[in-house]
Amino acid sequence: MKQYKVIDQLCLIGGQLKCKKPSNRSFQKAHFKQGDLDGACGAYSVSMTLNILGVFEAEELYSDTYFDRRTAEWKLIKALNENGLYRNGLKLENIQEILTKNYSKYVNVQCVDKKNDIFNITKQWIDKNAPVILGIDYDSHHGHWIVAVGYALNENDELTDILTLDPGVDSPMCCLWNGIININKEPKKKYGYEYNTNRFDLVDVAEAIIITRKK
Repeated sequence: MKQYKVIDQLCLIGGQLKCKKPSNRSFQKAHFKQGDLDGACGAYSVSMTLNILGVFEAEELYSDTYFDRRTAEWKLIKALNENGLYRNGLKLENIQEILTKNYSKYVNVQCVDKKNDIFNITKQWIDKNAPVILGIDYDSHHGHWIVAVGYALNENDELTDILTLDPGVDSPMCCLWNGIININKEPKKKYGYEYNTNRFDLVDVAEAIIITRKK
C-alpha cells in the first residue's frame, strides 16, 4: 500500500488549502492560481513557497495594501512584478539572484539541475518540511514552475511520486496537492515523466529551487 508524506505546514480548512501566517496565530491561503494568460508561474510558485515557509503573507502580493518601499517585502514584490519569473524567460541563477538580493534576510536559496538526483533531493527537503520549486518542460519551447510539497512511497518504501501544488490548476479541495509526477520515466524519452493535474502530460523535470527559512 502506498504511503504519502506532505510537509507539515499545509492543512485543509473548510475545503480550502491553508498554512500559518508569519505571526503563527492565524491561517492564510496556501495556493495561488495564475491567470490563464499571464504565464507568470514562477512568481506564483515563489509566492506559495514563501507563504508556506511562513516568511511572507503572499496574499499581500496581489492586494492594494500599501507597503513601505524601503522594506524587503516591497523590493521582492517589485522584482517579481518586473521579471514575472516566466519558466522560459529566467534561469535558475536569475531567480536565485532576485531572492538573494531582495529577501536574503529571511531565506537561503540554492539551485539544483538535472545532473543531480532531483527527486531524492526533493524528498530530503520535504522530509525537512521545506517545499521545493520544480522546473518542468513539456517540450523545447514550453515550460512551467510548480511547487513540490510531498511524495509517495510504495510498499517497499521506494519513492514513486512527487506531490505538487501547480499554480496553473485550481486549488485542491479534498487533499493537500493538485498535481502528481510519477518518477518512473519512460525509457529513451526526454519528456518521459507522467505529470497528472486536471490533464495528463509527459514532461522533463529539469531543475529545482530550494528556498529555506533562515533561523
